[in-house]
Amino acid sequence: MTTPVDARLTLPAGGLVDTLDAQRRGVMLGVAALVVTVLIWAGFFLSLRAGARANLAPDELALVRFGPAGLVFLPVLLRQWRRIAAVPLRHLLGILAGSGLPYFLVAGLGMRHAPVSDGATLIPGTLPLFVAAISVLLYGQAWASVKLRALGLIAAGVVLMLLLNHGSGDIWQGYGLFLLGSLMWANFTVSLKQSGLSPWEGAAVISCGSLALLAVWLLLHPPVGLLALPVASLGFHVAVQGLGVGLLSTLCYAFAIARLGAGRAAAAGALTPVVASVLALPLFGEVPTLASLLGMGLIVAGVVLTHRLSR
Repeated sequence: MTTPVDARLTLPAGGLVDTLDAQRRGVMLGVAALVVTVLIWAGFFLSLRAGARANLAPDELALVRFGPAGLVFLPVLLRQWRRIAAVPLRHLLGILAGSGLPYFLVAGLGMRHAPVSDGATLIPGTLPLFVAAISVLLYGQAWASVKLRALGLIAAGVVLMLLLNHGSGDIWQGYGLFLLGSLMWANFTVSLKQSGLSPWEGAAVISCGSLALLAVWLLLHPPVGLLALPVASLGFHVAVQGLGVGLLSTLCYAFAIARLGAGRAAAAGALTPVVASVLALPLFGEVPTLASLLGMGLIVAGVVLTHRLSR
């Protein structure tokens, strides 16, 4: 009987080389997909900031975010309706509120009071901290002591930013909204896991539910600001929010996980605040403060360590 090792040794040299080349191409494609994902995630925060600077109402920008995605995922919602309807209501509400319209509005309002670097750092950066807290307090999971150092780095980065960024009251409002948004996103993460829904089914709940809420609101408040935007600005928001965040990032991130593994893909997401801060400099002229840079360094290190320990 031939063992797996023996079978590999009997492969023709050309076949082994082809296999290695295919694996290398798969890794390269995974890295490319991850790069696109991080750029889209950074673009999400840049788009929110651009909308705020253009005095575009968050609900109008939300129409760009959830309109195309809601229409695309509507067949998924209809096809999987029985399975989705069987999920406890608290989980469905957690999914919709934590990654749908309520979260989008909170993050959009936060960007009216604080720069891109701070929002892109605090919202995704504090996510592991809030996920751990929700898991322990609401679901009785035990603390993983080995992760306390990583979570401590994240907490230290947040405290450093809060203590040293002595700006106007607007910055404090922005920070409060960013942390609330991260808490909502953490609840979405836990709720989606507890629901047992697939990522596609979860995306259908988020996109279609948010579009339904928006449709009622915008019937009473027509999106006049959105219609008045220059074509170039409107195209930017549609590309980033509607196509990028709503559709492309989901596919690219899933592809990157399949090629590189969940640990590497999630850890690379820690680059989002760095990329967003670099791009915000030429776009908006926003220079991060020293406190923001120090806090970002601690939070990014904590996020990377968290995902390494999770593996």
